[in-house]
Amino acid sequence: MVRMILIAIVGILLAGCAAGASPNRQTHDSAAQAIMNRTWQWEATTTPVDTIAVAAPERYTLRLGPDGRAQIRFDCNRGVGAFEITPGRLSFGPLMSTRMACPPDSQDSVFMRDLQRVVSFFTSEGRLYLELLDDSGTMRFRPGE
Repeated sequence: MVRMILIAIVGILLAGCAAGASPNRQTHDSAAQAIMNRTWQWEATTTPVDTIAVAAPERYTLRLGPDGRAQIRFDCNRGVGAFEITPGRLSFGPLMSTRMACPPDSQDSVFMRDLQRVVSFFTSEGRLYLELLDDSGTMRFRPGE
């Protein structure tokens, strides 16, 4: 009798844990179609030691085209570059940019440097996350207009 009660309690606890996990579970999508042909605005980069917040995300944008070319806004400069994408994996080739002098608070060089260190991606709750080489950080983007 005691054994039956224990089995029932364990079953109830397991069912409760499984039911409670589903609504709170974050969904990650690593399909290329989830991020292609959309403009993304850089919000922040989180590293193991620091968080780089972006004051004006609309000044730092990324758009991945179906032709394997990225269109990028580096603050006051425009740029392009080739990229390769497979499910969950993303990498950029050399990025080229115009060379206008941006304001002193510009984060254009940090943005370009980090994009060239991207190795993978996923989306979650409408945001794009680009993960950097050797677990050195994650760039977070919001959808642009």
